[in-house]
This record gives sequence, C-alpha cells and structure tokens, in this order.
Amino acid sequence: MAMIKINLSTAKKQVDISNIGGFDFTRLKIKAVLLVIVLLYVPDFLIVPMWESQETELQTDLDQKKTQVASLKRKVNEAKNYENQIKDLKAQEEALEKKLLAVKEAISFKKNPSALLLYIAKNTPADMWIKDLIIENDVLSIKGEALDYTSIGNFVQSLRSSVFIRDANVGQQSQYVREPDKTRIEVFDVRFNIARFDQ
Repeated sequence: MAMIKINLSTAKKQVDISNIGGFDFTRLKIKAVLLVIVLLYVPDFLIVPMWESQETELQTDLDQKKTQVASLKRKVNEAKNYENQIKDLKAQEEALEKKLLAVKEAISFKKNPSALLLYIAKNTPADMWIKDLIIENDVLSIKGEALDYTSIGNFVQSLRSSVFIRDANVGQQSQYVREPDKTRIEVFDVRFNIARFDQ
C-alpha cells in the first residue's frame, strides 16, 4: 500500500525586497540616488573647506587694508603738522623779508645820524644844554635850556648853515628863574628839517 505524504506545513513565501514599505525600489534610479548623495555630502568635504579658505584670504586682505588705512591716517596727521610748520616758517620768512627791506632802505638812504650828532655836539654853546633830542624820519627836534637867548640863536644859526639842515622852525620860547641862585633860564624848542645824514 502506497503512502501519500501530505506536507501540512505552510510553504515559505519568498520575500520581495523590491517593495519595502510600499516603496517600489525597482523604479528607483541609481544615478539619481548617487547624485543626491553627492550633493548632500560633498559640500561638507569640498565646498566648506573652500569657503573657509576664501574667508581666511578675505580676512587677511581686510586686515591689510585696515593697516594701510591706519598708516594713511598717521601720514595725514603728520602732514597737518608739517603744514603748520610750513605756515610758521613762511610767516617768519615774511617778517625777515620786511626787516631786511627796512635795513636796505636805511642803508640806501644812509640815515646814520652819527655825523649829524657829532656836529651838534661840537656846535653846542657852553652855556646851553640839550634836554631832549629826537630824530624821526627827516625831522630833528631839539628841546633844551640856555643861560642866554643869544646862545640859542647862535646854535640854531650854526645848524642852519650846515650841510645837514635844510631849514629850522623855532617853537615857543619861555623862561623861568632857577632856584636857589635866582638865575634866569631860557627854554627853547626847535625843529630842523634834515637835508642829509652824511657830510
């Protein structure tokens, strides 16, 4: 009698890995998946280091520019100091030029009063004394006193006849009595126009 074997165990179904969770992997394109992976992970390995390198370069360039700006600011401040020094030097130069011009004019006019003063000293009478003598431009002013009015007249005439004097203007005359010897003193004020300073 032949026996019939009945396999009562349930047959194992083969697992279909092409369809997991309702997603059909057979439709998945490998190239597209690889491209997505590259786009997701490559920036971390390539782009980020490149940006960091560029950031470092830009920061270095920025630091150099800041240094240059600071240097230029210092130079501008130094230039202002130099500009003030130049202005001061120009002012001193102008003042010296004016003084030099005045000296040149004095030399050109030969206004050295030494010869005139020597002449006045030699021709001042013994009984007359000069209290004030001023030379301003071409005018000589003499104020003084004398014991005699004649001495004043002789003194003025002596100066008028010299090469130094062009003309004379005798101012107001006055007199007073000197104490304690009761001597009468003549007071005079004469202005002379100077013709020249040298002989």
